[in-house]
Order: sequence, then structure tokens, then C-alpha cells
Amino acid sequence: MLQTTTGLAWATKGLEPGSGQFLHEVTIEVLGECWPMAVISGPSFAGEVARCQPTAVTVAARSADHAHKVARLLHGSNMRAYTSTDIIGVELGGAVKNVLAIATGIADGLGFGANARAALITRGLAEMTRLGLAAGGQRETFMGLAGVGDLVLTCTDNQSRNRRFGLAIGRGETASAAFAAIGQVVEGAATAREALRLAQAYDVEMPITEQVDRVLHHGQDPRRAVEVLLARDLRSEVA
Repeated sequence: MLQTTTGLAWATKGLEPGSGQFLHEVTIEVLGECWPMAVISGPSFAGEVARCQPTAVTVAARSADHAHKVARLLHGSNMRAYTSTDIIGVELGGAVKNVLAIATGIADGLGFGANARAALITRGLAEMTRLGLAAGGQRETFMGLAGVGDLVLTCTDNQSRNRRFGLAIGRGETASAAFAAIGQVVEGAATAREALRLAQAYDVEMPITEQVDRVLHHGQDPRRAVEVLLARDLRSEVA
């Protein structure tokens, strides 16, 4: 967690296990309302940032002034920082994209190809947006770096721990073996349960997230999960 002279900022992505709270809600619960706070998110693999490869991120805060202060600290020759006041949308995008990366990893591990991957990313963005709007986020956020940008990155590149975890599950490995092989936190595994809890609270359909949760936490066979998704009733794409 980065502390500036006037507030806090973090680049952690997820929902609190057990409560499903957003991270700014946890911060308020622990530290109170007195600290201006911001979240840093977007398509930014840490290794590439460390190697000074070009990267763009979003800094979101309820205070536009605090967002700009944090963005100025990050902005440089290899890093471009944009600002937002949609802290809920940015946090939600950063959390749910990890669940969807597991889903695309599972599909690729099963050998389902590029068509399935593109469909999961696109429909995953739709369910991420539905939940985000219900929770108070802004539609534009999910079309930006913290939404579709981070989603595409995490779902398509094997630097993503969540994608690699999904690949292992799709290839028939157990979750415990996949966790051990990766040796790092796989945020989407816990977030699947919390995102689904949040979706149920807002009465929002998240079929991909639901199937990831069933595979990881309820013993659902990955192939059966795909069958369930394909067997869903016909509907308008924009519904």
C-alpha cells in the first residue's frame, strides 16, 4: 500500500474473502473515512512494469484531486496514468477479470480453441458490466483500461497466474496441484465465490462466474460446466 502525504492508494485486486466487500470498504472499516483513498488498476503485469515496458493504468478515487495526485506519482516515460472517480467500477473490473481468466484458461486447457476464448472474454465483459452497474459503477469504466483492457490481458497471456491456473484445471490437474505448481496467489479462485455472492445480492446473472465457482468449489467437471453454458436458453445478446 502506497501512502502519499494526503492519502492512500493500492494496486491490490479482489474482494474480501468471506464478506465480498470492496477494498475501499475494508479500508474505511479499518482506518475510517479520514484518509483520501485511491485504487490503481489496469493491464499491468508486474514483470513488464519492472522492466520499464510501456504500460497504462487507471487511478480511481472518489476525490478527483486525490486521483490526480496519485497519477502524477506514477506517470512517467514508460507509464501513463489516467484518472477516474469510479472507484467501484475500477475495483470490480480488477476483481472479476481474474475469475474470467480462470474460465478462459479452463477452455484453452480443454482444447476448445480461439472461438471459445473470444466468446468467454466478450460474454465475461457483459456479466462484469452488469454486476458493476448494479453495484454503482459506470459503464464507461468497463470499456476502459480497468475493464476490457485488464480483462483481455489476463485472459490471453500466460504471464497471468489466473489463466495458468485455469489451464491446469482444464488439462485435468487438481486445484491443489495447480496452486502448488504456480506457487503464488491465484486471486480469482477466492473471488469467484465472492463475486457470485455479490451477484446474488444484486440479483444479477453471472453464468460464467457461476460455473467457475462450481468447478473450483463444488466439484463440477469442467466439460460439464461448458455444456451448461451452451445449454442456456436463447436470448438477445444485449439483454
